[in-house]
Amino acid sequence: MTTHSAPVERRVLLYGDGNINLIDGSTIWLVSMAQVLARTNSHVTLLLKARIISRKMLEPLNGLDNVTVVDPFEGLGDLVPPSRLLSVEEVAERVVELDRAHRFDKIIARGFGICHELARTREFDGRFWPYVIDLPEPGADPTPERLRDLEEISLASERMLVQTGDSRSYMEYRVPASVGKCVVINPMIPDDLGPLRRRSTPQTGRLQGVYAGKLAEGWKTLELCDVPRLLAERGVQMSLSIIGDKIMHSNRTPSWRSRMKTAVTSSPGVEWAGGLSRDDATAYSKTADIGFSWRGQELDSTHELSTKVLEYCAMGVAPVVNRIAAHVELLGEDYPLFVDASLESVLDAIERVARDPDLLEDARKKAMDAIDRYRMANTVERIHAELRATEVRPSVKLAGGRPLLLVGSDLTTSRGTHTVLRQCAGDVRVAQWDPTLTGQEEPRLGELSAAGTVVVEDANPYLVWATRRKVAGQRLIAHVRDLRTDEPVLREAKLDEVDAFVFQAESDLAAFAAAFDVPAERLHHAPLPVDTAYVDRPGLPGRQYRVGVLDLSPSAARPDVAITALRGLLAADEQFSLHIRDQLPWEADEQIDPIERVYYQTLAADLAATPEVAARVAFERPDADLPAWYRKIGWLLVPRRHGRLDQRVVEAQAAGVVVLTPAEEIAAELYGPDTQYGSIDALVRTIVAAAGDSAEFAKLSAGSRLQGGSHDLAVVRPTWEAVLAG
Repeated sequence: MTTHSAPVERRVLLYGDGNINLIDGSTIWLVSMAQVLARTNSHVTLLLKARIISRKMLEPLNGLDNVTVVDPFEGLGDLVPPSRLLSVEEVAERVVELDRAHRFDKIIARGFGICHELARTREFDGRFWPYVIDLPEPGADPTPERLRDLEEISLASERMLVQTGDSRSYMEYRVPASVGKCVVINPMIPDDLGPLRRRSTPQTGRLQGVYAGKLAEGWKTLELCDVPRLLAERGVQMSLSIIGDKIMHSNRTPSWRSRMKTAVTSSPGVEWAGGLSRDDATAYSKTADIGFSWRGQELDSTHELSTKVLEYCAMGVAPVVNRIAAHVELLGEDYPLFVDASLESVLDAIERVARDPDLLEDARKKAMDAIDRYRMANTVERIHAELRATEVRPSVKLAGGRPLLLVGSDLTTSRGTHTVLRQCAGDVRVAQWDPTLTGQEEPRLGELSAAGTVVVEDANPYLVWATRRKVAGQRLIAHVRDLRTDEPVLREAKLDEVDAFVFQAESDLAAFAAAFDVPAERLHHAPLPVDTAYVDRPGLPGRQYRVGVLDLSPSAARPDVAITALRGLLAADEQFSLHIRDQLPWEADEQIDPIERVYYQTLAADLAATPEVAARVAFERPDADLPAWYRKIGWLLVPRRHGRLDQRVVEAQAAGVVVLTPAEEIAAELYGPDTQYGSIDALVRTIVAAAGDSAEFAKLSAGSRLQGGSHDLAVVRPTWEAVLAG
């Protein structure tokens, strides 16, 4: 029987760097991902790394007529030894061959090596969705070579899959090209996975435990085999079932594998079930009271969340897990089966719940309450939305069917504009030029003449250039993000050649209309576009006591004002802190202006004189991972901008950060009517009152999100559609 009837929306090639004949996290993910993609009305071609010897792991795909499993050694049978696996290079060759035969819409691959190899082919740019899980741990600095490889993968990607929000934050911090591309695809569990019916309460002092997965040194499986014997010495009877036949080799301890084989077959109280199908392993595990996912300390900084832990939770089997941030977020601070890397902590935790059935039941309830968002149906919904977001059919037919060219001197802040243009027009090319260099214009004439539509960001020198070289049938648009009516460029450009002017601020549109004789029908207002869904992430505890500033330079910000405000905040509550996100002046490449040098010296002396204030000021590097930074920031102090809208500030609002700026006429238009303060004392009173009242802070944060939502891509797109269509 088949289970698919909806029209196919896309063709997807899926590959995971694991052996389908073994039960481990990589193969469970691979099969689950194939199921999820099949439920998004995709046809999935699942390429395997090894020839199929056991079909246990593939059983969930039986009956799915929109999943095609490709055995790389099909037809060769016993001519291929069971240990034979495709190399990274061989996998890439097979993917290229399959793509040339079937032309996939998306290429999804898991594993750093294969992702880098596929990126290097340049065959899949714009269709590639890599899932790079084997990232360096947070405490370890990646090598320059690894960072270059990650950057290369990011540049080739349309989207990048990451397992958790922490993984996304790490990727954005280390690899700037990944910002705006990372999609969190959490581990997933079957929709119907639940506890054993008519489950009996264990007798006091007796427990059934289970471990399912690979047997590996860092996973503490050798030490786990000693737990039943040691508990018996404490008067607690626990029988332990171990499921899995993948016994890993240890480079660090060569004898570990043989010792593991001995322990799993001969330890008192341990039953080794070997490798089972996923359904059989689930049925076996459901009979247990507790499930083990105990790890060595070196794995405590992992970015990942174990699928097995989620499965234990869904089955009502209380997991024994290390106390790490991901597990605390999942199960709560007071979960009773948190342990550390020591054997003693495991014995203590198990003994507590063995002697207190109510405590064990509380652990089971916390576990079952934690996992709804990880159900496969929710994952299907999220990934289907992400797939469709990249498949927006162009709504505007460009002049002559030719591509759109986006021109600017600094397009790093044009990510939202680029996205909207791509959604509207489809084929968008980018030309970023350095305005301080000469001789760039003439070689770019080919790009200009090939474009049916040209969008010039800001009134930079290229507006003059574009108006004087506009070709027949071409549509020219000036996107004015920061208007200066006295800009010489606006006087030099042939404004009658510009078909449309798009302003991010209505006040800029009015000022331009008053200064230049341009027909009103050519003037349009489109708010700065922001992908609000990407930046809006759950806030971290205590954010209401953290104040942020985005610049250190006095010409761009007033950190001295922020520090003065911090003094007032600390007088009310010592929990407050100030976070200034900018490089320190002496780290900059440019020579420091003498006036600014005096400013910095005064600021430093002021902090040195008040160490209690200095201790609450953090200077943080201005890396690309602003969405992650906003999770911990509750308030953002924004100086007067003289009419300019700052994309970073709008993204902060979309993330629920409360923006506060000095009162001026333009402030309400830029960031909303509730963002202004009249004095530093008033600023301090506002922050102190809301920080101490969680309901009030939540109200202000929600209002900020609402203001940021007015810049959402879907809100801005209709104006751009009209402008491009003419």
